[in-house]
Amino acid sequence: MGNYFKTQYDYMLEKNKNHMNETALSFGDRKITYEELHDKVDKYARLLYKRGIREGDRIGLSTYNTPEGVYLLYALKILGAIDIGFNPLEQSKSSRIITKKDLENTRPKMVITVDRNFSNFKNWEKALDFSTILFSPFESAPNTPETRKFKALYNTDLLLKGNFKLSGKNNLGSLLKEDYSDVTYPRGRFVKDAVGDIMFTGGSTGNHKGVDLAEQSFNAVVEGMNSLYHAEPGMIHLGNIPFCSMAFGRSILHFALCNNMEYALTLKAMPSDFIPELIRTHANAAVGGPVHWITFAEETSDGKYVRSSQLKEGSLTELHYATSGGEARKLITVDAINDGLRYCGSDAVYSDALGSTETSAAIIANNGKEHHKNTIGKPLSTVGIRVIKPCDEKAIASEIPKEDVKPGEDGELIAYGDTIMLGYHNNKEETDRVLYYDENGNRCLRMLDIVRQDEYGEYEYVGRTKRIFVSGCDNIYSEKLEETLMTIPEIKEVVVTPISDAMVQHVPRYHISLANPDTDIKELEKKIETVVLANHNINWLPGSIVYYDKPLERMSNSKINIGYYKEKDAKDLEDGKIDISKAKELRLKAI
Repeated sequence: MGNYFKTQYDYMLEKNKNHMNETALSFGDRKITYEELHDKVDKYARLLYKRGIREGDRIGLSTYNTPEGVYLLYALKILGAIDIGFNPLEQSKSSRIITKKDLENTRPKMVITVDRNFSNFKNWEKALDFSTILFSPFESAPNTPETRKFKALYNTDLLLKGNFKLSGKNNLGSLLKEDYSDVTYPRGRFVKDAVGDIMFTGGSTGNHKGVDLAEQSFNAVVEGMNSLYHAEPGMIHLGNIPFCSMAFGRSILHFALCNNMEYALTLKAMPSDFIPELIRTHANAAVGGPVHWITFAEETSDGKYVRSSQLKEGSLTELHYATSGGEARKLITVDAINDGLRYCGSDAVYSDALGSTETSAAIIANNGKEHHKNTIGKPLSTVGIRVIKPCDEKAIASEIPKEDVKPGEDGELIAYGDTIMLGYHNNKEETDRVLYYDENGNRCLRMLDIVRQDEYGEYEYVGRTKRIFVSGCDNIYSEKLEETLMTIPEIKEVVVTPISDAMVQHVPRYHISLANPDTDIKELEKKIETVVLANHNINWLPGSIVYYDKPLERMSNSKINIGYYKEKDAKDLEDGKIDISKAKELRLKAI
């Protein structure tokens, strides 16, 4: 195992020193060697140093997956600055409100942002005392007729929305034309457990928080992933997951570059682009959420999943790793997706990983090779875990009893090691709820996930403690209930939320996206009752069902926005639209 107690830049440089002629990044038809990558990082570091960025400065970064984004990120790392990852895809009014709160909380000295996202920052620049540098995602784009046409439309949109600055000193393209050969800078020093990155949780439960990650965290992820995945110089990894604002994407970028792989950057990150980009880039490895991998399958009229009829036989013979993350896979889709991969000529097996922003991404992973199909695999070598009896989610982490469960029993996951966050930024209350130090000095995190260890020493995912609630005298595992409901052909998607009640604690509410808007609801509800009772009991039956003729709401990271449906529940309760009296009566009889 290598020494990962270095700055992220120095760790990468050490790994790259004998591979400078190999391809580090590709972007369209452009190939960028490791030597060119490091030359660019050096130039960007000189530019940023001249603009006043120093060791320890907090710098906001909002970029798409382009070469400039990679250069900027590692230039900040070489200077010893702390990068704050802002999501460049969020353009809504609500996202601007969240961005303002994040700016107030983290107080960056400067924000470097893709120009289209400038609207999220420009109104707060003077009030919060930070400067900005803007850049275009087309800096490295090929000069083709298609690109020129799209660029013209893009620039028109910028003008209409005011996402530009007239001064060249605020434009990265203009700044890069200057000569920085006489600028020297001191390299950032490595300090163990010093903050290196601030990234934000997805906020799917409505609790958006900044996460302080140590400088060695992503290095430790790379070391740990190397214990589970076989990576060789020259392998191609699809770069579709945003690395600026998502720990998942950042860890994959760092893993690829520190293993001398080619990281195939793409601006086409939507699920509909996933398979075409795998084919175009000749990817050997890729990660995505279930929403990406489900494009390998399609649903039949009777609710079963089969491989997609749109797949091209033999089109992915070079793909060897197919990893899912971000949210739990739907088990009913796994066989169809694997059938699709085989049809395309891939020897990859659709596999899973578990992690979070608070752990710098994955801590347990199934590599699709030696691990069993429906597990999340084993821990990374740089991560230690415990599985304890579940405790009150809101309890202080240092005060909860920590009684280990036996293999085969459901328990709450505790993770420790160098990938674990330092804490929530300026939020001691939330930090104390999940973080504590054990008797050996390990920094330990309550993952708030329920898992069980099988007879092979691998782990099975059960659900989130945040999504477990009591109804009558039963623990209701929302994700397990959703998995059951997804076996019903008429249900396209479903989210289960709890409705609070003083007598029975909670009653489930089903938010169902219909596969067909003409579905006979009465017949569907009979089927729901039959299927739920066959797999669970009456406490799992709904107290309320809401039907939708459109897909469920998702966040920019593709996860279903559970917070949105909880807010809808609160509003419907206030308006008297939810009647759980019959459901309560059933539960009271069973108690």
